[in-house]
Amino acid sequence: MTGPSDASPAARRVVTRRSAPRAARRRSRPHVLAVLAAVVALGLVVTTQVPDPVGDVVGDLLYAVAVYAALVLVAPRVRPWAAGAVVLTWCWLVEALQATPVVGAVLDVVPAAAWVLGSTFSARDLLLYLLGVLLAVGLDVLADARAGVARGARPL
Repeated sequence: MTGPSDASPAARRVVTRRSAPRAARRRSRPHVLAVLAAVVALGLVVTTQVPDPVGDVVGDLLYAVAVYAALVLVAPRVRPWAAGAVVLTWCWLVEALQATPVVGAVLDVVPAAAWVLGSTFSARDLLLYLLGVLLAVGLDVLADARAGVARGARPL
């Protein structure tokens, strides 16, 4: 009877590669950093060049996507739905914090913090963050599925 240690080095590499989570293989830091940079750049253009309410709505959606990408950059092995839950919690906490005087005090000292903390509470933003997280998770899951097809994965 042969065991895993009896397998050739090439066979052990295949088992190791296949057993590693697909998300970890697909989420290279340079790729995620490029996505994050593109989302932030698009967010800056939209929020500064597109008039409200469209610019504000798209900006909120892109904020959630950017936070998602930042989390995946830091923790590439996090599962999409777990990342989505963390990001949604972050976005909602930041929005809730806007209803307190804390954000105003921070913005008095560091005005650029408005890009991360926002400035005023809006209940609509809570829904927009949810939609942004769903968009990010959906794109992540879709990219994972496409990566499986691109690698030539076959059912057993």
